[in-house]
Amino acid sequence: LDLVGSDSSSSNNNNLRGKVLYRRAKALVTTSQTNIHSTDDDKEENLNAAAKDLLQLLSFDANNKEAAALLRAVRTLHGNMGGGLGRSRISRALDLLRGRMTNDTNNTIASRDGDKDMDNLTCLRVLQGSLAEESSSYADEIGRRGGVPLLLQIARRGIVSQSDSKKQQQQQQQSDIDPCRTASIHILSACCSHDSFILKYAGRDSLPPSVLAQIVEEEASSSSNNSKEGSVDVSVAAMALLIRLIVHWDNREATRYFASKIKEDGTVEDNVVVRAIDVPEVDASSVCRVAIAAFLWGSNGNATTTTTTTTIGDSRAPRAALDLLSAWTASDLEALDAASDACYAPSSSSSSSASGSSGKKQSYNKLRPEETRNMKPRQVAAHRKREHEYKLNTMKRALQHIHTFCSEETGGLDAMLTCAAKTDDHRLRRELGLQIGRLVSVIEESDDVKKLVSKALGCSNWKIGHEDDNEAGATSLSTLTIEELDEEKDDDNSDGNEDELLVKMKRGQLTASLLLGKSDVGAWALKHGWSDENGVDELKQLIFSNDSRAMSIASELVSAASSVEKSRPLLATLVQEGTLEDLLIHPNADVRSGAASCAAKIGLASKALSEDDGEVMALFDIAIELLFEEDEGINEGDGKSNSKQKALEISKSLPRSVSSESTSMDRGIEVMTYIVSKTFVKEKIVAGYKPAGSPPDRKSALERIVEIGCAPNSGDAQMAFGLAGIFNLLAVSMETLRKEAFIGKEITKEQYDQLQALGKTEEEKDIEAKKDAKEEDTPAAVRERIRKLANANVPRAMVKLLEGSASDSTQEKLFEGMGRMASEQSVRGIMIQQGCLTTCLQLDKGEKPNEAEQKILRQARSCIAKLLVTTNPSILTVSQRSGSIGPLLKLVKDNDATDLMHFEALLSLTNLAGFSDETKNRVVAQKGIPTLSYAMFSEHEMVRQAATEALLNMIPHPTMMEYLKKEDNLKVWVAFALDYEANFACARAAVGCLAMAVPDPEFADALVACPKFGELVRTLLECGQLELMHRVFAVVASLIEHGGKCREAVISTGTGSFCKAYLESYHDERKVKEFNFTPAERGSLAATLSLAKEIVKLLS
Repeated sequence: LDLVGSDSSSSNNNNLRGKVLYRRAKALVTTSQTNIHSTDDDKEENLNAAAKDLLQLLSFDANNKEAAALLRAVRTLHGNMGGGLGRSRISRALDLLRGRMTNDTNNTIASRDGDKDMDNLTCLRVLQGSLAEESSSYADEIGRRGGVPLLLQIARRGIVSQSDSKKQQQQQQQSDIDPCRTASIHILSACCSHDSFILKYAGRDSLPPSVLAQIVEEEASSSSNNSKEGSVDVSVAAMALLIRLIVHWDNREATRYFASKIKEDGTVEDNVVVRAIDVPEVDASSVCRVAIAAFLWGSNGNATTTTTTTTIGDSRAPRAALDLLSAWTASDLEALDAASDACYAPSSSSSSSASGSSGKKQSYNKLRPEETRNMKPRQVAAHRKREHEYKLNTMKRALQHIHTFCSEETGGLDAMLTCAAKTDDHRLRRELGLQIGRLVSVIEESDDVKKLVSKALGCSNWKIGHEDDNEAGATSLSTLTIEELDEEKDDDNSDGNEDELLVKMKRGQLTASLLLGKSDVGAWALKHGWSDENGVDELKQLIFSNDSRAMSIASELVSAASSVEKSRPLLATLVQEGTLEDLLIHPNADVRSGAASCAAKIGLASKALSEDDGEVMALFDIAIELLFEEDEGINEGDGKSNSKQKALEISKSLPRSVSSESTSMDRGIEVMTYIVSKTFVKEKIVAGYKPAGSPPDRKSALERIVEIGCAPNSGDAQMAFGLAGIFNLLAVSMETLRKEAFIGKEITKEQYDQLQALGKTEEEKDIEAKKDAKEEDTPAAVRERIRKLANANVPRAMVKLLEGSASDSTQEKLFEGMGRMASEQSVRGIMIQQGCLTTCLQLDKGEKPNEAEQKILRQARSCIAKLLVTTNPSILTVSQRSGSIGPLLKLVKDNDATDLMHFEALLSLTNLAGFSDETKNRVVAQKGIPTLSYAMFSEHEMVRQAATEALLNMIPHPTMMEYLKKEDNLKVWVAFALDYEANFACARAAVGCLAMAVPDPEFADALVACPKFGELVRTLLECGQLELMHRVFAVVASLIEHGGKCREAVISTGTGSFCKAYLESYHDERKVKEFNFTPAERGSLAATLSLAKEIVKLLS
C-alpha cells in the first residue's frame, strides 16, 4: 500500500490505493464489532485506524460516497463508546476538562482510569500535541465536540474545580492557572489556522473578538494593580489569536474577490458558491481596545493621567500590539504576511507546538508572463482591472482603520505615544516610532496627516506654515475624509492632569515618527506644528531635562531630523549653542548614539566637512567607538573621551546655517554606512584600523563588524541591512557603481561625463580631476581589498546574516556583495568553504516569486555562476555539483539577467558538464540541452560562444548525440562552423563539437548527408586558420575510418589532393620560419601536418 501511495500522480494508482484503504478500514470496523475478546482499547485503536484510512482516501477522492458513509458510521460507533462519550485522545482530554469545569463527575469517570491522574495543563498539552501534526481533522474534532466554548471559558477564568476545599483553592496559585489559560488560547489559535474550522465552529457568535478584548483589558488592568500581576502570556496569546482571525478574514475576502472566472470576452462569471460564504470582519472596537490596553500595560490604564514617575511594564504586550496593529492596518498583502510572520516567529513568547503554522494567507494568483500569453487580451485587461480595484479597496480599508485608531475619540495614537514616552526599553520606543511612521505614511495627502496629528502636537491651526510650501492653498484630494478637530475646545482640559514633561516627550516622539514616515510633515511639525512653532524650544527642554527617557527621545528626534533636508537647518541653533553636547556626553549609550548619528549626518551633508579627510576620520572614530560601547560600557566620568571630544569639535565646526536604529551598536553601523563610500575609509577598514588610544586587546573595526555579523540572530537585527551595505561597498569601487547606474539607460557613463564636461570651465575640470585622482580606486586595489575581506571571514558573516534575514532588501544587498567578492578568482575557494555556495543553493522563494524575490534569486544564481567558473568540480560535494546545475540553467533562461550573468552561468555549466557523466545526466534531467541551444542564438557573441562550448562538453551523452543527429540541429552547427569570419571562437567550438561527435557511426552518416558538408570541409581547409584546420582534419580522418559512404563523401570534397599539396608546401621547416609563427602556432601547424599525412595514408 505504501509503494502504491508513493506515486499519487497516476489516477490508476489512486483507484487501486482507494480500494485497498476502503477494504482495510471496513475490515477494522468489522473486527472492532465482532471480536468478543477485544478490549475497549483495542476497539478504539481499530476505529482510529479505520478513520485514518478513510480520511486519507477522501483526501484524494472526495466524492467517494461509500467511504464518507463508513466514516460517519465510525464516528457514531466511536461516540457511543464509554456511555456516549468519545474515546479518542482529544475526546478524553476535552471530557476531563469539561468535567472539572462543570464539576460533572460523570464526564471524569467515563474517561480511562489512567487519564484521571492527568492534571489540567497535561490535558491541554495533549490537545496541543494532536494539533502539532497540522491536520485539519484534529481541529474539526475539537470543534465538533464543543471545544471552542470550553477553551474560551478556560481562557477567561482558568480551571478552578468547584469540589476543592477553600484551603485547596487558596493553594491553587495564579501561576498554575495562567499556563492553562495561555495553552487554551494557543489551541484555539492553532485550530483557527484552518479556514474550514473558523467557518464551521469559530464564527462571530462562537468566538467573539470582544471576549478576547475583555481578556486583554482585564489582564492589563491587573498589571497596574499592586495586589495582582496580569499575565502577559495570556494577553500575547489573545492578540496572536486576533491576528489569526484578521488574516483569515483577509484570506476569505481575497478568495471571494478573485474566485469568479473571467471569460474570453472579458466578462466575469459570478461564483455564487464562494460569494455566498460571508465572513464578518474583526470589529474595529475590539482591535482598538486590545491595542490600547497593551500599550498602556503596567500603567493605571489612563493615558491622560499618567506621569513620568511611572513606567510601562513588560514590553512583550506592547510588541504584540504592534504586530496586531500592523496586520489590522496592512495596506497590501505582503505587509499582512509580514505581521503574521512576526507574531508567530519562533522567538515569540507565544510560539509553541500549538500555534501551528504561521497562518499566512495564500496570495491570490498574480499573472505571470506565461499565463498572460495563454489568455485573451480582454481577459488580461479584466484581471488587471479587478486586481487594481482590490488594491484600492484594501487601501481604503487600511486608511479607515488608521483614522479610527489614531482619532482623538479612540485614543490609540495617544496610547502609543504614552507607551513610547514611559518605557525604559529604547528598542521598544524605536519600534513604536517606526510603527507610527508607517501608519502616517499610508495616508497620501500631507494635509490629511496634519489634520490627524495636529491635536497631539499641540497645534491650534494645522494650516500654519502653508506659506512656506510651494503648494500654498492647495486643497486635499485624499479619498479619506477626516473631520477637522474642533479648535474651540479647551486644550488645557485635556492636558491639565498630565505631567508637563510627559506632554513634551509625546510631542517629540510624534515629531520623530513623522520625520521617519512622512518627512515633509515631520519638518513642518518641528518648525510649525509642535506647540504652535515652539518645537525647537521644547526640544531643548527635553535635552536639558536630565531625564534619560526624555533625552533619548530628543536624541532620536535630532537623528531623524538630520536625515531630512528640510529639517536639517532647524538644528543649526542646537549646533551653534552646543546643545548637542549634553547628549554626546550622556552616560546612556542610546542617547549618545543618536546625537553622534546626527553629527555624522550633518557633517556629511556639509560639503566642506564631507571632503575633509580629518573630519571624516573623526566621524569614523565615533562609529567605531559606538560599536564597542555595548561590550565595554562608558562610565559617566569618561564623558570627555577622545571620540566624544571629536564629536563635539565637529558639531562646533558645522556651518551656522545649516536611520533609524535604536542602540549604540546600530547607530555605529548607521554612521559607518554613510562614510564607507570614501575610498580611503575602505582602505583603513581592511587594513585593520583602530582609533588612536584604543585598548591593546581591542579588535579592529573590520574584526568587530564581522563579529557582529556572525552573532546569533544577526540577520534579524535592525542593523542587518547596514552591515550588508558595508560589506557590499567594501568590495566595489565607486567607478563600478557609477557604471552600473547607467545599465539599461539610453546613454553610457562615458557619454554622460562628456555631456557634463561641456558645461564646465577649465578650472572646474581641474578641480574635478584632482578629486577623481584622490578618490581613485583601481581594480587592483579592489581585488586586494576583496582578498583581505575573505581572509577576515567576511563571507561567513554574510552567510550568517542571510540565515536569519527575512528582509528582501537585506538579502539582495548580501547576495550582491557575495557576487562582487566572487569576481575575484583567488577567493572563490575560501567563499565556498565558508558556506556561500551552499547558502545560494538553499535559497527558495516559492513557485511564484514577486519582482523583488526574482531579483534576489537572480543575484544568488549569479553568485553561483561566478563561484564555479574556475572552481574544480572535484572539490565540491555531490549535492553541490548537482544542485548548482538547476539554478544556473534558470539564470540562462532568465530574460531579465544581463549578458554577463548569462555568460558566467554558461561558463560554469561548461565546467560542470565536462566533469563526469553524473553532471551530464543532471543537465539532461533539468532539460538543459534545449536551454543551451536557445542561448546559442543570443545577440552577444560571447554568450553564443559559451553556449556552444557548454553543449560541446555534453558529448558523448546519448541525449546530446540524438540532438545532434537531427537534421535541423546539424544544419545549425554547420552554419556556426562556417561563420568563422564573424565569430571565430564560436566557429572553433562548433567544429570541435563535430570532431568529438563524428566517431559515432550514426552521427557520421548524418553529417555526410548534410547538404553543406562539402562546403564545410572545403571552406575550413582553405580558411588559413590553423585551429579550424586542425579540427576539420580530425573530422575528415574519422569519416575515412568509418569507410563506405563516409569515405566516398570525403573523397568527393577533394580533401586528398589538398592534403598532398599542403604537405608539399609546408613540410620544409625552413619555409615555416619565414612566417614568424608563435610557438602555439608552430604546434598547431605540426599537428595539422601530422593529420594530413595520416589522411593521405588512409586514402592511398
